[in-house]
Amino acid sequence: MLREIPGLALLGTLAAFIIAPQLGLAIYAVASPDVRSAMAAQPTIAIELVLALAFWAGLVVWPMRSLLLALFSDRFVDIRDGEVQVVDRNLFSKTRWQLPLEAYEGIAVRVRSSISGARQEAVLMHSDRSRSIILRSAEHIGRGELEELSRLLGLPYAMPELPFRFAGEVSSRENPVAA
Repeated sequence: MLREIPGLALLGTLAAFIIAPQLGLAIYAVASPDVRSAMAAQPTIAIELVLALAFWAGLVVWPMRSLLLALFSDRFVDIRDGEVQVVDRNLFSKTRWQLPLEAYEGIAVRVRSSISGARQEAVLMHSDRSRSIILRSAEHIGRGELEELSRLLGLPYAMPELPFRFAGEVSSRENPVAA
């Protein structure tokens, strides 16, 4: 959590630089009798200013909200006795759910790219993506690690170069001409 604070401070500073002039304009428009009378004479100008302020605020607030939710959320996963139990916590709620291990299709390796590089994730795959669980994340996940996870959980696995198919279906992201 501490390593995200500089990025959060930078994002907050940038948000202040974007929002401050907009707020200054809004305060000036409300405080100035000349601007108020001009907006009263032409209400479309007032509507345009409010929409512009809302647009710019939304451009800053939405990513900030997502960052804060990601920063202050946790997921606890417990896999034992043929059950998968998950507790998701964030600033506003705590959600608990469980599924039998048989409800999962298997283990797949997904590649996640970011500015800092590509990482592989071993994921316990479920047909409902929100129920899929990241088991391991590393620069490279080898066949031996997948075989061990597969043996421990009693589920099949797919190597990263092979697309994982749910119930024999072709992935919607695959090009049917190239497949």
